Amino acid sequence: MSEIKNNKEPFHNNEKQKIKAVRFADYFIFAILLCLLTLIIFFFGKANIDHDSVDYYTILQKLTDNSKKPVVDNPFFVEQRSPGYSIISILPYYFTSLVIEPFVKTEKIIDERQVPPRPPRPPRPENNGGYNINRPPPGGGSEMMGFPSLPLLAKDIFLKKFYIEEEGGWFEWKIIFALLLTSYIFLFAGIIFSVKTLALRSKEIVGFSLPMLVIFTSIIFMHNIINTPAFATLTAFGLSSLFCFFYVVGFDKKSFMPQFLTGLFLGLLVLTRLETVLIAGVLCIFLVFYKKWGFLKNVILGGSLSLVIFLLYNFSQFGNPLHFGILKGDINQIGFDLNYVFASLLNPKAGILFWSFLSSLGIIGLFLGNKKYLKVLGAASLVLIALFLVRIPVMYKCIGGDPIDIGGMLMPCFRTMEEALMLVRSDTNRYITVLSPFAILGLQNLFIIFGKYFKIKFAAKPSNARSSAKSGKEIEIW
Repeated sequence: MSEIKNNKEPFHNNEKQKIKAVRFADYFIFAILLCLLTLIIFFFGKANIDHDSVDYYTILQKLTDNSKKPVVDNPFFVEQRSPGYSIISILPYYFTSLVIEPFVKTEKIIDERQVPPRPPRPPRPENNGGYNINRPPPGGGSEMMGFPSLPLLAKDIFLKKFYIEEEGGWFEWKIIFALLLTSYIFLFAGIIFSVKTLALRSKEIVGFSLPMLVIFTSIIFMHNIINTPAFATLTAFGLSSLFCFFYVVGFDKKSFMPQFLTGLFLGLLVLTRLETVLIAGVLCIFLVFYKKWGFLKNVILGGSLSLVIFLLYNFSQFGNPLHFGILKGDINQIGFDLNYVFASLLNPKAGILFWSFLSSLGIIGLFLGNKKYLKVLGAASLVLIALFLVRIPVMYKCIGGDPIDIGGMLMPCFRTMEEALMLVRSDTNRYITVLSPFAILGLQNLFIIFGKYFKIKFAAKPSNARSSAKSGKEIEIW
């Protein structure tokens, strides 16, 4: 017996050493990539706003001081934006206004924006279908502009206020600072809570490096972190991670607070990215099907706060709590185009299976574990991706055509399919970053499955070796 025990101990110690080596590599990769991400943000993070971020900036400006002139004359798409990101940014805005601004002097800069010459635009059609040559052509809008006109890094925005001559409004440092601070806080909170969620499920091999690997292997995610941090993408990632953490805790502990916080952060996620209401829908259906009435009640209770916030926002901005301008689809319209589906999924130049490979792999991994509530996250992910596949940008439908007039703004159509694929690559892969925290859990599933496979495979070899040695010894004695 002692001989068998002594034979097993070296292999047991060898296994422990391997686990320690894997853990060390896991921690090391996480630490290195986290430091690298921090340095990248500090030295390269940008503060210019364009496209979506102009609207988020305008919403925050309206919420904090509606008397100020917006940076654009026609913020047509503001009512179609989910307001959660800007609403959350109110907190750092007032912190800056009360704690920092009174004690510093703001530098005022004239931004003499030089607009490149454009070809003459056609006059806008009247209701009868004719054209009024005396009517001014539609102007540019928030989807077409970037402010300020000079490149501006996030670390260089402090105490600067840019007067946009073309629009007659001010680009204020404390507004953009509040948006950027919100984005980066939720980015790092998302990383931290993704790691905490992984630690809940496996104490032996956590997978600390998985969130960082998902981020660094997604070019679009890194683009959002560096070039467009004032989009809602990073905040949505953080809220999704917080939801995911309390969702897992809520199933493990079955207590009120984590389940309430599950609903709270899921509600804020929906308020920030409206399409994630599909995640809430799938979760509620799951809770009803398995008769988790207590969990469902607590989730609804937590999520109701966001509904109240949304109604108050509508009343303050549009005078009607039931204003649903957010449901308008002037840029993205529901439809089915097989070419668009292929481009979004499988085209090497744009598809998520190539440009968000680890996230795609992780979503598959959610279905391979033995936890039903993780499979629900996988089902919710597939439903949300299905929505993205049928939500088609109007510019994609007019390749090679004339610009489209939307709300007094000319939206240019793409000249070639190559240009259209760049939009698909940017949009679709940006949209699914909200699923990254789910995918990280799926990657952990795959990590555990393959870890057990190799453990069994390599454990069989020493066992065979011991059997052979024992047989040889018995023959020799005989």
